Amino acid sequence: MIRSGNHSSFCKVGDSPLDQQLRIALNRHARGAATDEEVREATDEVITVVVAQQSRAFIEIVTDGMIGWNGPLSHLARHLQGLESGELYRWFETNFYDRRVVVAGPIVREGAFLVHDYEVAAGTANDQVLKVGLPGPVTTARLARDEHYASREKLAAALTYVLAAEVADLVKAGATCFQVDEPLLCHHPEDLELVADCAARIFEAAGPDAMTVLSTYYGDLSAVAAKLHELPGTHLGLDMVSTPGSFDLLKRLPEGRGVVLGLFDVSTTRLEDAADVAEALAPFREILTPRDVVVGPNAGLELLPRDPAFDKLLHARYLVEKLSKEWEWA
Repeated sequence: MIRSGNHSSFCKVGDSPLDQQLRIALNRHARGAATDEEVREATDEVITVVVAQQSRAFIEIVTDGMIGWNGPLSHLARHLQGLESGELYRWFETNFYDRRVVVAGPIVREGAFLVHDYEVAAGTANDQVLKVGLPGPVTTARLARDEHYASREKLAAALTYVLAAEVADLVKAGATCFQVDEPLLCHHPEDLELVADCAARIFEAAGPDAMTVLSTYYGDLSAVAAKLHELPGTHLGLDMVSTPGSFDLLKRLPEGRGVVLGLFDVSTTRLEDAADVAEALAPFREILTPRDVVVGPNAGLELLPRDPAFDKLLHARYLVEKLSKEWEWA
């Protein structure tokens, strides 16, 4: 089976004056002219807009666009006791910046912090699968300034505990598809065992029937090619455009493992043609057709304007239509 889907985030604002509602609300809030509730209402409105836009591209797997997030690190700091936001941090070699997490004390989750956005998005999604994205505990631990646990393993374990609790609440709300992002595994292969352990515990909270994706991006997993079978989840997410090594990894995929292929580059507005992408995948036809394959962007679409972001999702759908007709899928 082959499907199309969004990776994680989507653009918060558009080019039209009518698509600036969240930016306006946040600016007013910063001046003390808008309440928290007004920002919440604007966020909810934009979530419904971006889910509808993803649906309009006819992709099968959508997200809430991470509209309420400032970034993967600061979103955790905003909602978990023991974490604070520190200095700005450049996310890989991109124009995306987030505030580094400062671990000032024991990490405590007072209540669910992703369920509301999921429920708002679920009210707009039709027949599509609604995927929930989660920051990877090991990537977060590597990027954090830890002033409490004094151990990456202990910090990752604490983050895993609260993320697993969040997933359990999301399951109660109806969520069936989860993605844990561990992009730094591409650059720190020595973390494989820790990543596998933490992700497995989070996925266990999702239940045996959930779709679970361990996602990597802005690099490849060539250094751990022989150990891909140790990574948990129903699907492995691979960035196919940032480095040349990921296509060779397809030959090392564990038997029966689903795969999420990031084939559309979020770092440029240049649009990849579905026919060209299909040609690049052709040598791996026999490897892919027995699997559950999802195609889409290689990472979050937040930094792109809405029109190019939409077009990349649309061409992911074109790719699905082309390969559904031309390849025989199990």
